Amino acid sequence: MNRLPQFSIAHPRIILGLWLIIMMISGFFALKLDGALTAGGFTNPRAEAITTQQVVEQAFGDAPNQVLIAVEAEKSITATEIEGLGAELTALGAESIQTPLTNPAWQSNDGKTAVLAAGFLGDNTEIQNLTPDLQQSLSESTEARIYVTGQPALDYNLNVHSKEDAVRAELIVFPLLIIILLIIFRSVAATAVPLVLAGSALAVSYALGYLVTRLTDISLLYTNIVSMIGLAVAVDYSLFIIKRYREELSHGHDISSALSTAFNTAGRSVVFSGIAVVVALSALFIPNLMAFTSIALGGIVVTLSALLLTMTVLPAGLKLLDRRIEWGTLKFLPAPRIPLKTRGKKNPGVVASAGALMMLLMAMPMLGISLQSPVASASVLPADDSARIGLERIEQNIGHEGLFPIQVVLTASNDVSRMQTLQSIQQVTDEVERLDPSAIVRSVLTSGISQAELAKALESSVPEPLASLWSNADNSSVTRIVIDPSAGPDTVFTHELIKELRASLAGIAPSADIIGVTGATAQGIDFDNTLVSSIPWILALVFLLTYAMLLIAFKSALLPLIALAFNTLVVLASVGLLTAFVDISGQAPMNSVTPILLFAVMFGLSMDYMVIIISRIIEAYKNGLAYNDAIEAGTTQTRSMINSAALIMVAVFVAFTSAQISIVREIGIGLAIAVILDAVVIRSIIMPAVLRLMGPRALGRRIQREGEPVKNSDSDEAIEMNLEYGNLVKQ
Repeated sequence: MNRLPQFSIAHPRIILGLWLIIMMISGFFALKLDGALTAGGFTNPRAEAITTQQVVEQAFGDAPNQVLIAVEAEKSITATEIEGLGAELTALGAESIQTPLTNPAWQSNDGKTAVLAAGFLGDNTEIQNLTPDLQQSLSESTEARIYVTGQPALDYNLNVHSKEDAVRAELIVFPLLIIILLIIFRSVAATAVPLVLAGSALAVSYALGYLVTRLTDISLLYTNIVSMIGLAVAVDYSLFIIKRYREELSHGHDISSALSTAFNTAGRSVVFSGIAVVVALSALFIPNLMAFTSIALGGIVVTLSALLLTMTVLPAGLKLLDRRIEWGTLKFLPAPRIPLKTRGKKNPGVVASAGALMMLLMAMPMLGISLQSPVASASVLPADDSARIGLERIEQNIGHEGLFPIQVVLTASNDVSRMQTLQSIQQVTDEVERLDPSAIVRSVLTSGISQAELAKALESSVPEPLASLWSNADNSSVTRIVIDPSAGPDTVFTHELIKELRASLAGIAPSADIIGVTGATAQGIDFDNTLVSSIPWILALVFLLTYAMLLIAFKSALLPLIALAFNTLVVLASVGLLTAFVDISGQAPMNSVTPILLFAVMFGLSMDYMVIIISRIIEAYKNGLAYNDAIEAGTTQTRSMINSAALIMVAVFVAFTSAQISIVREIGIGLAIAVILDAVVIRSIIMPAVLRLMGPRALGRRIQREGEPVKNSDSDEAIEMNLEYGNLVKQ
């Protein structure tokens, strides 16, 4: 990778010319990304609920996308008004329509609230995009208030708010970054460079994201993760190199030497840090779920884009800027003063143990963590969202009966007698009544016809009243048991009901060739189960690849283990504090996506600090400082840089806490907490203490020195002498 900076330094105008061309092309494609992204991605298309739903659609002709229309008026809604809305839905392409005229329970007792269900054919994205047209056309056809809701509308509005969240966060964070970078660099030119690179990384990543959507579906979360990670890493990578470059200039080196040293030291650390982020995020491909795949893809693409720009455009820009990197110096801003002393010099064992214990105490709330992906729920949307309001009006004034049912589907070959299948249906019904006595169950058995008569009637053509519950194919029959549980689809009770029902079905219905459970809640459970079963593999891959990468970086078997331990402490503590925050704020359960995403993102990002600090310690040790003094020198020389980088990341992540989408908000809060703990507790307190405690063997190899070390001492005077000695050796 060092060849890229060297080539860029030698040919800066060529590199910057190519960069301008790439930016123009990227801008063209980046503008098309929003319309190409897909909402959703929180289901497993290979799991039981989805495959069973496909059987239902094929056997009974159910439309795959159901839109709910909540109607609210100041007076009782008449049959004529309902018929008019039904006709309007048919004109807009609805394949099937259900109204309170056929389902009286779908109108409130006072008659002022009603719900209609419209089934649409077509793919999910197509029906989602009908939402604004449905809202406008239906609103114009009646004086009542119309709220288009249901899963397609919820997904569409989620997409809209996600775009707004990304734009809002960027509008918040860029002014913050300008202020922070001006304070750090005290130079307008030095401040502008990281911001330009960050904007370039986002543009390239958006453009590449659009090209990938031509091949496969990508979740709207792609945009959020690109902005969140891209702004953090692009600015931090530039910060590390520019600060080292300016430091070398301050020591009297010429431009070429300063650039060479900056990219051979900080640049090398940046490369390994970028690889660490990519390695950690690549583990999110394991669940093979669209939401996680999109997040992984976005994070990897923007990190690699930032890394490539840092290794090419940054050296070219710095070469042409020359000493004009100091242009616009703000002399009224005082230079930051960092004290020399670090924690844990005299009692490293006590300091390290106390710090680790404190982090573990912060992780304690994890023991009571409650995780669940939201299903048939608008809770992820802001309170004033129309689709959320519509769903809440339905739940408050009408209830959920018939809207989000659980369906148990039995598929039996023609070798199985109809009577055996009916007996299986009875067994399932009995089990449902045992688990939820208040549930409403509908099947062919609830038609009022005796089992003997039913078995005879179902042998040939299915009676019309039963056609929605039983279907005969050439080689098999399909029947479904429709269950309206006593609690809503997103409640813990309904989740537990399905889990217990599935567990008991193994001993029920031996006549069925296939038996499956579907519905919105079942789809959410399958998503969570897929995620949980992937966690061991995700953890193993991240730990293994990160260890291998750090082994190459440090040529030490021990340092990677220390790094993994530190990162694990940070992730556990941050998830623990986030759990406490979610519980206190009354937003539990936490989205099941958040902890594993927080783990993967933070595990990669926090490697920045480890690589930067350890590299500087090794450099100081090679330059002749005694081991403890090398720790002091490396920690001191990088403290301003690490604190600045952490401040930048916190500013980025805090900006995303303004998001209207709850999962984005959770991730922003969790990452901000993690960065603060990593920079303040781990890197400033625990890590120096642990390194002192372990001694030179922590470095894992015999460092070839360029001079004799000054006698080791813990005094401030000796540290200053050693720092000065190290500078002289480098010069």
